[in-house]
Amino acid sequence: MVKRAIHRITPSGLISEYDDLAEEVIISLYNEDETIVRILASPLDLKELAIGHIACEGRGNVSSISVEGNSLYLEGVITKRPKDDLLTAACGACTQGDLSIPDTIVGNNVRLLVKPSELINTMNKSQIRFEKTGGVHASGLFSPEGEILSVKEDVGRHNTVDKVVGAALIADENPSEFVLVLSGRMGWELVAKAARLGIEIVVSVGAISSAAADLGRACGMTLIGFARENSGVIIGDTERISW
Repeated sequence: MVKRAIHRITPSGLISEYDDLAEEVIISLYNEDETIVRILASPLDLKELAIGHIACEGRGNVSSISVEGNSLYLEGVITKRPKDDLLTAACGACTQGDLSIPDTIVGNNVRLLVKPSELINTMNKSQIRFEKTGGVHASGLFSPEGEILSVKEDVGRHNTVDKVVGAALIADENPSEFVLVLSGRMGWELVAKAARLGIEIVVSVGAISSAAADLGRACGMTLIGFARENSGVIIGDTERISW
């Protein structure tokens, strides 16, 4: 978060003050002296972002990483993106190169033992930066019993998925054994990231797009949108969840 001067609109007129804004900067990933990708993101949890991004995009494996400001230097077998790619906070799948469409069929081993809405409610309590700024998304990885493994925030919703996956990998946890929870709508690129990691269940506060629904069905996943206390929308196998 950063402080910026604003004019706040109030019933009594404009008030000049400083407000907390969600910080957004360019994060550059390098490997063997070449740029892998540049990402517009919140400058937090950068190791998790880098490791998770490479894993979620199916671009190799990171063996070691060092951070210098907003630049990250990665070692490992890594496929870079096209030279001029800049992944914005609004688009995690925009690219000048080929778009990698997952052809994974996920396992059928995870059974969510709590209501999907409970995961949403628990994650909401961990969204500290959203409470301060109203300007960031969140993702979380939860055990089937509803325990938090990780919750991360970022200006880019796709970045939050990269970050929670990266956190799981750093902790030597297998993301496929957890449920992915999203603070907004469920788009194709988020389901694609989950599919590449073998994640079986994805839960979101908002709507599921048609492309996300099609991909989820093709990969054998269970997608849950508009997860509320006694309502929601389910795409795929309903036997994986409790309602």
